[in-house]
Amino acid sequence: MEIVEFFTAEDQAHWLCELAKCDWGAGKYLHQLLKENTLKKKFGETALVPMLVDGRELMAFCTFAPMDEIWPTELSPWIGFVYTFPKYRGHHYAGRLLEYAESIATVMEREAVYVSTDHVGLYEKYGYEFIRMDKNISNEETRVYRKVLTTEGPEKDRRYANGGKWKAEIVKKARKHTDMTAYCGFSCNHCFLGEWCGGCRSVFNCCSYGTLYEKGKCPNAECCEQKGIDGCFACGELESCTKGFYQPENDGAGACKAQAMFLKKYGKEAFFRVHDRLHEIYDFKKTQEILGKSAEEGLQILERYRI
Repeated sequence: MEIVEFFTAEDQAHWLCELAKCDWGAGKYLHQLLKENTLKKKFGETALVPMLVDGRELMAFCTFAPMDEIWPTELSPWIGFVYTFPKYRGHHYAGRLLEYAESIATVMEREAVYVSTDHVGLYEKYGYEFIRMDKNISNEETRVYRKVLTTEGPEKDRRYANGGKWKAEIVKKARKHTDMTAYCGFSCNHCFLGEWCGGCRSVFNCCSYGTLYEKGKCPNAECCEQKGIDGCFACGELESCTKGFYQPENDGAGACKAQAMFLKKYGKEAFFRVHDRLHEIYDFKKTQEILGKSAEEGLQILERYRI
């Protein structure tokens, strides 16, 4: 018995078939979203689907995402679609999924997690408190529960330890076979927050800049996807662009654009070689520490270290 995360699972087709066996209306909706690959577009880039499995059989599942059925709201993140197949009920398997999501949330430094439900007496068993009635996207009344994660003690320590391990597994699997060239021009392979993010092209995009925007996707990535291009470095408007990370008031705008301009001229292979070289020579976290604030001057520096 183990917890498998759907988006980083080896055999997604199999688990989709297992999810299709659920006769619960919300479960069928989740299956549809996963089949159409629209769950993250609807509920956020960092959305996960933890599944408790026994070998090849699905026992229980839930979602952990920035958004849920209540929107707009200031509350986040949410645990939703909690379901245990009938023959596995009575063993508190839902609690194992809740603990998994709570642990990931703790490592992500979230103060609390939330649940929207009609159930009374279920989530209270796992430390959740009813906080208010709210309306969901169908304009129906729903109960909102909260579990605070900031209380110090053995339980929080356990969540930190487990959450760190589980999130590292997700990141490792998300990065496998993923292009580590960020849409804006950064290198996700060399990001100082890389151990917590699968990369902005991966199934677990935790980009710290992206989290500033609704659903966790930055304007640069959105624009590239809309234009059908590989990245800002493939755009004819790159040099004059002030969108997203390129906003002039952004501290790293020039350094970011310098890297996109380098990619445009020399390609990804040369780009990663230069990054490797810079990190061999200098000790830095953010590229603006080396490239400065001018895109043109930053490009010249990158060209200087081109091998």
